[in-house]
Amino acid sequence: MIGQDVNVLKIGARLLGLGVLAAGLVLGGCNNKLKEENEALKTEAAELREKVNSVDSEKAALATQTQQLQSQNAQLQSELASARQAPAAPGWNGDAGTGGGGRSGGTVREPRERMIEISSDVLFGSGSATLKPDARKELDKYMSRFKSASTIRIEGHTDSDPIKKSKWGSNQALSKARADAVKTYIVSRGVSSSKIDTVGKGASEPKGSKAASRRVDIVLAE
Repeated sequence: MIGQDVNVLKIGARLLGLGVLAAGLVLGGCNNKLKEENEALKTEAAELREKVNSVDSEKAALATQTQQLQSQNAQLQSELASARQAPAAPGWNGDAGTGGGGRSGGTVREPRERMIEISSDVLFGSGSATLKPDARKELDKYMSRFKSASTIRIEGHTDSDPIKKSKWGSNQALSKARADAVKTYIVSRGVSSSKIDTVGKGASEPKGSKAASRRVDIVLAE
């Protein structure tokens, strides 16, 4: 009986050892699986952090771009408001009149200068520096502009034909006399003489034809 008990104990010990071994194997397998899952979770977490960092960078870039666009928009709105408030330039061709059969008009010389060009044939007779009656009506069209200008320069111009039947010794002298005649008239209408200069340019600045070259240019600075 004792021998049988010993055998039973041996068999029980073996079974217990096998159980412990099996349990160890099971626990070892679970442990490895947990390690693999842990590593997978770490990798996923790292990928998520990288994605979050990328999104944060994109948000920061978008915020910077939005600020730049807002700044540009504000600047454009300011420029637009300034442009709307700026006074419109006078329509020298449209509302200045075309006395003398359309031979008078206006052109812009400089950003703050306006020039009124009137044919000498409208203002004066041939070889004369005396204003025609209709010339006064022509000049009266611009009188409000003469009065509001800060300075006025009156330039007389002629064609290149030499003086023959006139008391003026040269085209330059005739052109100066005509400029002075225009000044005398507009001063008589209330324009300050202190802001008016006159110059005779004779035939020094011809245009495309003799008729176009004979003119009086009135340059207004505002």
